[in-house]
Amino acid sequence: MKIDLHLHTLYGSACAYMDPDQLINRAKLMGLDGVCITEHNQLWDIEAIDRLRERHNFLVIGGVEVSTDLGEILVFGLHRPVLQVYSAVQLKKMVDEAGAVMIMAHPFRTEPELFSSFNLSEPDPNEFIPKGISTISNRPVFELIDALEVYNGRAGLKETAFNMAVAHHFNLPGTGGSDAHAILGVGACYTIFEEEIGDERDLIIQIKQGQFHGVDDRWQKDFQEEA
Repeated sequence: MKIDLHLHTLYGSACAYMDPDQLINRAKLMGLDGVCITEHNQLWDIEAIDRLRERHNFLVIGGVEVSTDLGEILVFGLHRPVLQVYSAVQLKKMVDEAGAVMIMAHPFRTEPELFSSFNLSEPDPNEFIPKGISTISNRPVFELIDALEVYNGRAGLKETAFNMAVAHHFNLPGTGGSDAHAILGVGACYTIFEEEIGDERDLIIQIKQGQFHGVDDRWQKDFQEEA
């Protein structure tokens, strides 16, 4: 199943420009099997998500993108207010109590110095990976999360390549999400799950079991050539 795990709407994110119906219609057009609406620090009501799913006959799952002291984190399965939650450790405690999951979103977007010098035409993991990863190896966030958002629709090629290297280094599964705030971005990146997903609980189970892989349609050809 192809599911875009990272999406915003104008109903819950002031920076977004599409309403939920536009989002879902675009997702269908892009060949997706489901979407996750992950507003900034704000949870959708479960009943509202159910109404969307029923109206469109399409898989819609609610999540949230939480701004923490260790970066922005996508959470699925938590149904408590998070607006006042800033500590990633506190968030992890809430997530564990709820049986939820955490995915670090666009992990290095604000640190271009980590990946800006990477030469994609002549990749040298023995040189590149230690230089960039050594500076982040002790960050506690990698002990808290269930997965890393490797493919983000707003990330460039070098940033994406670095995300891939970090996920490999820390043995973290990599997800894909468009991070779309407008309809044209929906489905640029997504996650393919091995088993059928019918609801939030199925999603959480497969994330915990690592039964998925991320896809970036924008850069897929480039990565295949590099491999």
